[in-house]
Amino acid sequence: MTSPLRVIPDINVLLSGVTSAKGPAKELYQAARRFEVQFVLAEEHLEELARVLSYPVVLRLGGGISPADAFALAVDLHRMTEIVHLSTRHDWPSCPDPKDWYLLDLYVQAQADAIVSKDRHLLNAGRVLGLPVVEPKAVMAFMR
Repeated sequence: MTSPLRVIPDINVLLSGVTSAKGPAKELYQAARRFEVQFVLAEEHLEELARVLSYPVVLRLGGGISPADAFALAVDLHRMTEIVHLSTRHDWPSCPDPKDWYLLDLYVQAQADAIVSKDRHLLNAGRVLGLPVVEPKAVMAFMR
């Protein structure tokens, strides 16, 4: 038996996986719930998630995220993820958003298989750096 893919989802992928009725991000989230793929997160994921879940526009996603939905997400993430404490920080000038640098640090430290994102700037940085930063549909196509 082979080990499942270990992927680092960006917050936008996690939220799409929770709030979308269908689509690649939803499929990826469901695959993680079935332990067919392993999410690798850092503490920074949880901090960012706590921050964005206070934004009214985010709380309206998918018809609305209730406190119960947020709690269910927290329980799921605790159950189905590997949490890695980042011990080394790097500057990533090829990635224009310093708030995303932790994802690249996590990729290097955790030796994950890929970063999963829908952010153009992060996808472009992955190409420049030669790192596997892919969209959810690419992960799902690989798993089929």
